[in-house]
Amino acid sequence: MNTSIPLVSAALLSAALLGTPPCTLLGAQRSLLPAIDSVRLVNALSVLSADSMEGRRIGTLGGARARSFLKKAVDYAGLTPIGGSLEQPFTAPGRGGEVHGVNLIGVVRGTAFPERYIVVSAHYDHLGVRGPGVKGDSLFNGADDNASGSAAILSLAAWFAAHPPENSLLFVWFDGEEQGETGSKYFVDHPPVPLASIVADVNLDMVSRNAKGELYAAGATPWPVMKPLLDSLVEIAAVTLKLGHDSGVGQDNWIHQSDQGAFADKKIPFVYFGVEDHPDYHKPSDSFDHIQPGFYFRATMTIAEFVRRLDLGLGRVAAVR
Repeated sequence: MNTSIPLVSAALLSAALLGTPPCTLLGAQRSLLPAIDSVRLVNALSVLSADSMEGRRIGTLGGARARSFLKKAVDYAGLTPIGGSLEQPFTAPGRGGEVHGVNLIGVVRGTAFPERYIVVSAHYDHLGVRGPGVKGDSLFNGADDNASGSAAILSLAAWFAAHPPENSLLFVWFDGEEQGETGSKYFVDHPPVPLASIVADVNLDMVSRNAKGELYAAGATPWPVMKPLLDSLVEIAAVTLKLGHDSGVGQDNWIHQSDQGAFADKKIPFVYFGVEDHPDYHKPSDSFDHIQPGFYFRATMTIAEFVRRLDLGLGRVAAVR
């Protein structure tokens, strides 16, 4: 296995992302989406999904390496800690006993309503190294699941630090999602700010690839207040944005299939962005070389625009919260 961390050159990435002139790709309206740093976005994903991270399983050295990278990146992005530390440690059931997990939390303070919060979240853990694996590969890199969401909210954090929101944004990297959403459940039970001041959660889990160019947003069915914001975003999204997977049962309902479930259980409105399962889901083949940089970049810009609109319209959400 290649144990180096693949970094992407700006020239190579630009070609992969665009292929055609930006005005052709995005159109006049879409060019107004938040300008995310595409090179930093994809390079962060490559670091988090590298073999050296050993699949980022909770309680492992690989998970600690990923956390060390994220802490440095969070500081560089301009976020400040809550309560003096970026880390929120917790314990969770594990193989043969308890395992120790750590959530990471940083804040961008709001200019108008600093005591009102939107959580922007993603889990950084994955499945680690497992048994004989598949075709001799036992390392689960988790590039899409969920290095993609973790790197994306790093980019969102940097953008909002440079473009301060009206409400405070809590950026949270959860540990232990693959072990029953233990990090997010701990977070909502031990919030670093009063739970009543958290108005909404925007959660990202698997946002870097889809063969049809589709990104799903779940949450408008249980929380209709989110639907006008999402409907207006569909028209200018840089990807094919679809609403759904938030009703019915099984794969028709994603409400409790990632960390937004912990917020749903506390009656906190949420929107979950993700793609439908692909052939590499929860397999060692979910590796960096299978992501789609262009789709990933455009999905991240689309999500950033949703967070911007949610911030501006948070009063309507707070009224039903």
